[in-house]
Amino acid sequence: MKIGKFRVSKKAVSPVIATLLMIAVAVAASVIVYVWSAGLLGTLMGGGGAQVKEQVILEAYDWSTSSALKLYLRNVGSTDVEIAAIYVGGTADTTATGLVSVKQSKAFTVTPGAISAGTAYTVKVVTRTGGVFSFSCIVGTAG
Repeated sequence: MKIGKFRVSKKAVSPVIATLLMIAVAVAASVIVYVWSAGLLGTLMGGGGAQVKEQVILEAYDWSTSSALKLYLRNVGSTDVEIAAIYVGGTADTTATGLVSVKQSKAFTVTPGAISAGTAYTVKVVTRTGGVFSFSCIVGTAG
């Protein structure tokens, strides 16, 4: 066909080659999806380290005097937890350490730094393996 001075070709890709290209694209896409999903599921299904097995909850606390915070921590995980430090408002108390056995509760007394009465502070319990458990406690109360 001739339009003006230019010749237009009506040839396109052969149906056989077009079919092969579509199959190749579909196979490549399925391989990519398989590799991505296998990696994601492998990560999600992994056994995890010691931090996954460590679970500590705050049963109660007594902060009725501003000079000392008494924490009652219970281990609800599947392994013993060794407390390495307890942070109150960002200040570490490394003297409040100890081992909390599975399904057991233990009291820890923390000496906080400069605090204000009636203020809520974040208390972070750090384990020897690097697990961090955060709680909120209010000065002048018991909970």
